[in-house]
Amino acid sequence: MPEEIKLIQPAPVVRDEMGSFQHPNMPDFDEGDGDKCKTWIAEQGLAVAMVSLEYADEVVADRYFESGDPDYSYWEPERPDGEGWFCLAIHDTDDGPVCWWARRE
Repeated sequence: MPEEIKLIQPAPVVRDEMGSFQHPNMPDFDEGDGDKCKTWIAEQGLAVAMVSLEYADEVVADRYFESGDPDYSYWEPERPDGEGWFCLAIHDTDDGPVCWWARRE
C-alpha cells in the first residue's frame, strides 16, 4: 500500500534577517534537484508561480541590485492574481531574490 501523501497547507511567512523564508513543510532541495522538486510539486497537486525581485517596483529592484547588500527583507513579493496562493519560499538566486507562490490546481 503506497504511503499517504500529506498535502502542504498555507503557513505564516516568517522571514529571516536577510528576507529569506522556506515553508516549514517543504522539503529541502539542493541545486540540481529540479526533477525531485517537480515531482514533489506534482504529488502535492500544486500550481507554482515564481515572482522575481528583478521585475519588482523599480525603486525596490534598484535598491537591491545597486547596493551590493544581500539584505532583501524590505521586498514584499507580489501575490499572483487569483485565489488560494500561499508562499512556499523566498530565497536568493544567481539572478537575485525570487518568491515561489503555490496553490492547489
